Amino acid sequence: MPFLQTRWRTLVRLSDERYEEIKEEVVELYKELHITKFPVNAMDVCKQLGIAYKSYNQFTSRTFAAIIRASEDGMVAKIDKKFVIFYNPSKSAERIRSTFFHEIGHIRLGHKIHDEENEAEANFFASYFLVPVPLIHYFGLRFAQEIMDKFWVTFTLANYSLDRYQKRIRYSGTVFTQYENDLISLAKEEEKEF
Repeated sequence: MPFLQTRWRTLVRLSDERYEEIKEEVVELYKELHITKFPVNAMDVCKQLGIAYKSYNQFTSRTFAAIIRASEDGMVAKIDKKFVIFYNPSKSAERIRSTFFHEIGHIRLGHKIHDEENEAEANFFASYFLVPVPLIHYFGLRFAQEIMDKFWVTFTLANYSLDRYQKRIRYSGTVFTQYENDLISLAKEEEKEF
């Protein structure tokens, strides 16, 4: 999966317009599935989207070795006109969730080839899906540990997301786009349920 420096900080810089398109796609998925609870359950999202998933452990040792060489974390394939996410169960639960959303990103963004730009897009899709910047603000999260606890992500992703949030506030303030406000509205429904 990630073949650049780190999973969340890639060497490929997407255009600002592309980042916005991906954020809008993430929010559309939140709305489509009416996601109001956090952390988001990756396997539930797959079920709702009709995406199957299989553990690497289901393969023979020879096939398992070949798959690990191709991707240590996971991959997506289309088999009999249906998408299947394959994942490595030996990773942490947080890492498995991020792998699922990375692969869902490939699907939702219509990727057909494996290249650096598509990997950067899928990484951004997953990071924004798991920790949307407007929700860091809405929930009043100020520290990486708070982000980890709320969204059930790794320390690396929590720090990356906090950095993105702080830059957003520094350069753009707290005026959110319509799609970001739609996301905040979904989050407000979580509070009504308690």
